[in-house]
Amino acid sequence: MLKIKRSPIAKITIFVSLLLLAINCSKDQNTFLPYVKITKFISLVNYNHLTIPGNSVLFQHEGYKGLIVVCVNPDLEQYYAYDACCPYEKDYSGVITVQPVKNLPSPQYEVFSSDFFGVCNKCGSKFNLMGVGQPTSGPATNYLQRYNISSGMSSLTVTN
Repeated sequence: MLKIKRSPIAKITIFVSLLLLAINCSKDQNTFLPYVKITKFISLVNYNHLTIPGNSVLFQHEGYKGLIVVCVNPDLEQYYAYDACCPYEKDYSGVITVQPVKNLPSPQYEVFSSDFFGVCNKCGSKFNLMGVGQPTSGPATNYLQRYNISSGMSSLTVTN
């Protein structure tokens, strides 16, 4: 039987490959915020504003600095959810704001919007909410922190 000798270089290569694989599989590699547990149930019957593409709702007391839920395509059940904390501000002080819809009253601590962009109240960075939260102008270079969102049975559930 033929014996194959393993060289130290091969062992190191295998070890480094496994290490890189483990690092790349990290669940929270895009996380920049301190962890805050979030489980938000949203009934689309009560929030029918979220059944129109481009519309969003900012829930001010959810997540770390607020939770922005955006309707991208309701027919495909495509929604995005972001934390309203600006990724540029290292002290977590910047908050992403959305432009409220005129003449549409919002419940307390919620803002209904039909704007595709959110803007940091501190650094002025602008983020595309219909994309994947990427910055479009200003000093920010990182995307907004995204949350998991699932849909079904006329409801949405946001989790992390």
